[in-house]
Amino acid sequence: MQSIIHKLGFIAVLVTTVTAFELYANTEQQLDSEVSEPTKTMRSQQHSDGAAAITHLTPLDLPLDSQGLTDEDSQQINSLLNQLHESAMSADWDTYFDLYHPDAAFIGTDATERWNMVHFRRYASPTQGWRYDLQARHLLQIEDVVVFDEQLYSPEYGISRGTGALVNTTKGWKIAQYHLSFPIPNAKAKRITTLIKQ
Repeated sequence: MQSIIHKLGFIAVLVTTVTAFELYANTEQQLDSEVSEPTKTMRSQQHSDGAAAITHLTPLDLPLDSQGLTDEDSQQINSLLNQLHESAMSADWDTYFDLYHPDAAFIGTDATERWNMVHFRRYASPTQGWRYDLQARHLLQIEDVVVFDEQLYSPEYGISRGTGALVNTTKGWKIAQYHLSFPIPNAKAKRITTLIKQ
């Protein structure tokens, strides 16, 4: 009788262990799937009036991390950067440019594109906006400055990167610099830079 009880106990432990591993594997597979597909990491929808809106963005969907920030500051800055991309998609330029410090600089993908806010607004205002979906973001606070880098996905250009800095002002956190770039795989770097030099 005691032997049967021991066997049943062993089987119960074995079943519990296997179930736990299956749950872990399924969770990992689901998270990997969400991170690897841009359309799952941030879902955007077109409203009837043509304005785009970010409708699904939670910490479970995206790899986000922050170092040196309070939870409140981290939340505020993530919200600000999310709003930056949302207002760019809907061409809401009043909201978009209010997120920048008045003395901020935007550095675009072309070597000639280093704009102050006056010049950048002049460039942006006639456009219908642009779309870059967030895939990952990292924040780092050093004294009174927060630097960030984020991996983005553009339907037009593919994997992109945004880097920059924010400063804390009397009106809250504001973007002091934003730099948009297209990361080049090392294996293709010579071919692409040779093309650029032509």
